Amino acid sequence: MLVLLQWPESRFRMIACDVGQGDGIVMIKGSLQVIVDGGPSGERMLSCLERHMPFWDRTIELIVLTNTDYDHMNGLSSVIERYEVMQFVTSDGVHESSALDKMVSKLREYGVMVVGVEQGDVVRVSGESEMELKVLWPPEVIEEYVAVFTDQMDKVAREQILGASAKRGDLNERSVVVEILEDNHRFLLMGDAGFQAEKELVKSGLLHDIDYLKVGHHGSKYASSQDFLDIVRPEIAVISVGERNTYGHPTKEALARLESVAAAVMRTDLEGDITLP
Repeated sequence: MLVLLQWPESRFRMIACDVGQGDGIVMIKGSLQVIVDGGPSGERMLSCLERHMPFWDRTIELIVLTNTDYDHMNGLSSVIERYEVMQFVTSDGVHESSALDKMVSKLREYGVMVVGVEQGDVVRVSGESEMELKVLWPPEVIEEYVAVFTDQMDKVAREQILGASAKRGDLNERSVVVEILEDNHRFLLMGDAGFQAEKELVKSGLLHDIDYLKVGHHGSKYASSQDFLDIVRPEIAVISVGERNTYGHPTKEALARLESVAAAVMRTDLEGDITLP
């Protein structure tokens, strides 16, 4: 019997997985795999990985959790069970939920260390090839909130921290935003960041023309502002969104603003998994 093995491609590609109403991004370069968020369903996230990764590869070099909303985080627990995760980074925008409890339990069970990242950090993964993610947001990380993911905090302290975090306003605006430059293509992944984060990023001078935009907050009308889009001017804008979702995503307001900068819109609810470039 002849067995044909699927040898990993050396070129970089980013896949926006069809995980329903949520975000689940996989970036692959040779034998390296980086995940940015895991969607609401472990089953759907694992199915995406199985479609795009070699079946024998059971290592994820890096997971980036942009925020702790259910539709970004819940699927990652299944990923941690199935694969060996080498690095895990996130922001400090934590809020109490059963999904967070599940995630913390899996991280502890499998000994995965969590690190908070902030503007100016560069996260590198390397092996036979190399991948680099530049962190543009949040502007600073408050480590005591990130410590919720570790075993360094007792129950009382954890409840106090989560209670304090709940009073910090819209935690979507603490989403991790990363930029990746590969093969002269620039990718910008916005997590759930909205107008407030975009305004500060515009003022920071860190933004410039990009090729591919993972649209913030699933095409909410409170993300992808005109000032932001006038600077980044993506050629292709990817919206990770669930079919017939109850939020009305993507909104007509966000789509109109994307159209105004001549961005070609691709949607997971209409096209399934989207592979770029």
